[in-house]
Amino acid sequence: MVETEQMQMEVPPIESGMGTRWAGGVELEDKPLDQEESSAVVPGGRRVSISVLASFVIHLGLLLCLAVWTVGLGAGRGDGITIESGESGGGELESFQIDSMEITEAQSDSVQSSSSLASPQVIEKISEYVEEQNDLTDTPLGTSEMAERAAAAASSASGNALGFAEMSLSGRSKASRAALVEKNGGNEQSELAVAWALDYLARHQLNDGSWSMNYEHSCGNQCSPSCDGIDPYRFGATGLALMCFLGAGHTQNDEQYGELVSKGIYFLQQNLRRTSDSGYWVDSVASAQMYEHGIATLALCEAYQMTKALELKESCQLAVNFILKAQFRDGGWDYHPGRPGDLSIAGWQVLALKSAAATDLVVPREAVQGIDRFLDLNRVGESMFRYRGGKPTKSMTAIGVLLQIFRGKTKDARSVAGGIEYLSKQGPSGVDMYYNYYATQAMFQIGGRYWKNWNYYMRDLLIRTQRTDGHLRGSWMFEGDHSNKVGGRIYSTCMGCLILEVYYRYLPVYGQTSDDFRF
Repeated sequence: MVETEQMQMEVPPIESGMGTRWAGGVELEDKPLDQEESSAVVPGGRRVSISVLASFVIHLGLLLCLAVWTVGLGAGRGDGITIESGESGGGELESFQIDSMEITEAQSDSVQSSSSLASPQVIEKISEYVEEQNDLTDTPLGTSEMAERAAAAASSASGNALGFAEMSLSGRSKASRAALVEKNGGNEQSELAVAWALDYLARHQLNDGSWSMNYEHSCGNQCSPSCDGIDPYRFGATGLALMCFLGAGHTQNDEQYGELVSKGIYFLQQNLRRTSDSGYWVDSVASAQMYEHGIATLALCEAYQMTKALELKESCQLAVNFILKAQFRDGGWDYHPGRPGDLSIAGWQVLALKSAAATDLVVPREAVQGIDRFLDLNRVGESMFRYRGGKPTKSMTAIGVLLQIFRGKTKDARSVAGGIEYLSKQGPSGVDMYYNYYATQAMFQIGGRYWKNWNYYMRDLLIRTQRTDGHLRGSWMFEGDHSNKVGGRIYSTCMGCLILEVYYRYLPVYGQTSDDFRF
């Protein structure tokens, strides 16, 4: 989705893998030795002939060479099978890359009937690809072997083995939330604004459990057409809305909103298009697919992190695997495979991987090390970050600083401290909630005077601009490109709600004392 400072909203497509076997590589087939040669033995079957032994050695050598050659081919990210995916504005189908795919008829029907998101061209091309692969070989990709390789390099349950700062969600509990609001700079008005935002989102959930950024179907245009986003972005909208409820501690087990959250999670699970080793969401808007996938994956992983519900584990791991397969060799993510990425897209993918790493889901060390490389590539000077090789921007700097914090850099590191100083001088935006979302989290993690000054303005701006009347009560609508040109009122409301949940959504990673946050 389009963003003010050359930054897309949130969602997109595919590409490489997790190391040698994940990079779109082809699983080696076991080739038996020639039957006559392998069975040639002296009478009694006790001694093998010299010719057979020689044949065995030659075949073994050839297999070893082939294995080494195949691994070498899979070493770089960005390799895969090209298929046609969603349309991107100009009516032309964009090319994405996916490794061997297995999509059941029931899953295909589920996507088309429940959300109408996958275009007929997408379904047709995927079906053609599956039939093509079935004709080539009956042997599926070595999923178990790939999982074993990834697990060997995976994190501990806390994710700290990968270098992620611990991301605790314990502040979302009812027992902790009120105390953290008071301690960290929230107030009764900010909590009322969150409650109203959740009520607004609850009233705009569709019957199938999803949310849409277009109001044609979500509320009979009661919010007025001017509040519409350009496209539904159903997976991105559903992920953002779910994160709002989860951020306030409302899981699928919650008395107030449990059924609503369960329906949203069910929608995502049912529309996850499963391949032999991963799963992804297909939308009709190609330029948004990796954004939507990252947001939806983050929502599912947070639900799993909060509840440990086993029925979520497989979907979470498949969605995470897709993020790993889509990672480019520079460590980032793009809208399309095989191209260098940008921080706007990477932000959602990294947060999803971070949430996954905090559980028992598999996140390979190689992918996490790629994130660090990508951050280094996009840093300008000591502390500024840029978009796609261009000039540094405040939005990209906010994302870059936050990702560095979650990657375990200290608050005194130059790349963090300098970025915070810059963001503090920029201040919150009155229209760009995408920038505010990342910058607010970065300021909160740093704490102290930076957070106090930032929060005073950001909190009161959101309280002051929220609608308090009629059907629109609890919503926001901002004039930035992300809002009135892309996401509409649902997007604006989700971002405003998530910003006001900052006091308890992710606990500080630096272990501040109470004095750091008290007013």
